[in-house]
Amino acid sequence: MATYKGIQGYSVPKLTTDPTGSAVVGQLWYNSTEGAFKISTEGAGAWSSGGVMNDARDEMASCGTQTAAIAAGGEPPNTTNAETYDGTTWTEVNNLVEGGRYGLVGFGTTTAAIAAGGYSNPPTNARTSVESYNGTSWTAATGMTTARYNFGGSKGGTQTAGLVFSGISPSHGTETVNAEEYNGSTWTEKANVNTARAAAKGLGISTASLMCGGGTGSLTVKVAIVEEYNGTSWTEVGDLNTARQNVGSAGTTALGLVAGGNGPSFSALTEKWDGTSWTEVADLATGRYGPGSSGSATEAALFGGSTAPGVVTSTEEWNDPVYTIKTVTVS
Repeated sequence: MATYKGIQGYSVPKLTTDPTGSAVVGQLWYNSTEGAFKISTEGAGAWSSGGVMNDARDEMASCGTQTAAIAAGGEPPNTTNAETYDGTTWTEVNNLVEGGRYGLVGFGTTTAAIAAGGYSNPPTNARTSVESYNGTSWTAATGMTTARYNFGGSKGGTQTAGLVFSGISPSHGTETVNAEEYNGSTWTEKANVNTARAAAKGLGISTASLMCGGGTGSLTVKVAIVEEYNGTSWTEVGDLNTARQNVGSAGTTALGLVAGGNGPSFSALTEKWDGTSWTEVADLATGRYGPGSSGSATEAALFGGSTAPGVVTSTEEWNDPVYTIKTVTVS
């Protein structure tokens, strides 16, 4: 408990409940309900427990915000199931209509989402399939030019402006450099990435994206390479501190976040991007591979994924900074 001395001639607000957020950091107030003086302090980012998914899954399509996320498809098995998250509870919604598959990419919101690509078994193949969600049901949309799975995309994109890249494409011979952009009705091939790979995950929007990590050599070699897309071309930027694949991702090209992945093992590592370099921050409580993710670099959700015991249903929520309210004594 902190002690503050010599507070004279200072008007302390009298409140019945504690305020929250950055607006009150460093400010003192009196909580009349508790009969105590309080102060809010700002701490480093941290993960906390969130809601439990209805179905354990990894390598799903996912997008949205920390308090309004959607997850669709994934494995095991190759599922058509979809569910949404409101920051507290996961609720099952209507299934995908183009068949169960894993290794998909999602972008958009809980009322206007896209789920693209993936791998199905049976039939055993990569898919060009794309589905559009309107908040109630999924419908088939224009398919991608290149069939692919285990690829990346602009998680911050919209239902009418998204980007997908890399991944495994049988027609291109394992890992591909291909990228394509969606405008809500058609797909257009864009500049190739510099390093062909699979299981690289993305963040940002269709004209400003990061592609993070991944694997080469049929996923036998994990890489730390990060490439940035500016709407025209790809440029290698600062590497991740730890090479890994199939991470959870959120944010923008100016402020991004990646967490989990495979490399080494089921990783709990979290790294934050400031537009120039990556910094390791607080670990996940549960290391996991292939989780879904949503939100921003300051408020994100990460859910599902594979761990050493198997596929999980847990959700973790990232907040940066974390605000802590402390009771103080004044003498």
